[in-house]
Amino acid sequence: DIDECAIGTHNCSAAETCYNIQGSYRCLSFECPSNYRKVSDMRCERINCFNYLDCQNTPVRITYYQLNFQTNIVVPAHIFRIGPSPAYAGDNIVLTITKGNEEGYFSTRRLNSYTGIVFLQRQVKEPKDFLLDVEMKLWRQGTYTTFLAKIYIFITAHAY
Repeated sequence: DIDECAIGTHNCSAAETCYNIQGSYRCLSFECPSNYRKVSDMRCERINCFNYLDCQNTPVRITYYQLNFQTNIVVPAHIFRIGPSPAYAGDNIVLTITKGNEEGYFSTRRLNSYTGIVFLQRQVKEPKDFLLDVEMKLWRQGTYTTFLAKIYIFITAHAY
């Protein structure tokens, strides 16, 4: 594998981030939706919400992640762990894949009341890119707070 991102042989624009994958690379762009501000390369935070329902139903934070696996990964494979940090006694989470899982390759499971995982439940036979939206609703002291993880998953051919 040549790291095109490190040696500069990619064609990503200045607005995009180069992400190296086995045998290639991807140009990714991370934009914050309106009413969010970029607080780091991979994170957006909500500026404000207009009413109680809006606060409940829009994520307080959107974070981008990139994961890289090969087609020969053994399933079921835990690929992502999510939970509040710090976690408190009484916390309770609900995890939902809200986008990107139309073919049913992925699923979620709670490990305990404050930790959940995303796992690959079905073998991906060919190289394929996914963008999953995984929503975590945190129930803490009588209030729900929503967090959104946008997870790029790149499945590449395995090297022999």
